[in-house]
Amino acid sequence: MRSTLPGVDRFGNYIMSSQVCTNARDLARLGLLYLNRGVWNGERILLESWVDFVRTPAPATTATGNQYGGWWWLIPDRRTDLPQDAYSSSGSQGNYTIVVPSQGLVVVRRGLDTASWGPGPEMDRWDLLAQVLKAFPRQEGARKMVAPGGR
Repeated sequence: MRSTLPGVDRFGNYIMSSQVCTNARDLARLGLLYLNRGVWNGERILLESWVDFVRTPAPATTATGNQYGGWWWLIPDRRTDLPQDAYSSSGSQGNYTIVVPSQGLVVVRRGLDTASWGPGPEMDRWDLLAQVLKAFPRQEGARKMVAPGGR
């Protein structure tokens, strides 16, 4: 991630749950890192076990549909219309990085969802994914994509 600036608190500690300024290309790079199971340009950056952890439903979400893993959102049990291996980060006000391993796909949504500020439905990342997937033919066991030259 070349243009990402993480915010710090008054003691210089990284906040990381918020206050991270980034752009769509850097979010796509993050998605590709996870799509490639922690490997970037032939070098392991994340442990595979970490990638597995973020994709594993947290026990506390069993009653509500297994929709959350380790800091990433998972396809809720009720969404049987989507690839069940998809998972998503969730940024402020409707910014998402969605990783779909079975499709070899990373979807980045950058924008402002003003409904998150007040009454009204927020943008649903899974509805967005359903629309994006209409543009791609179903590919079981798709090859994992790698960013050329680490870009």
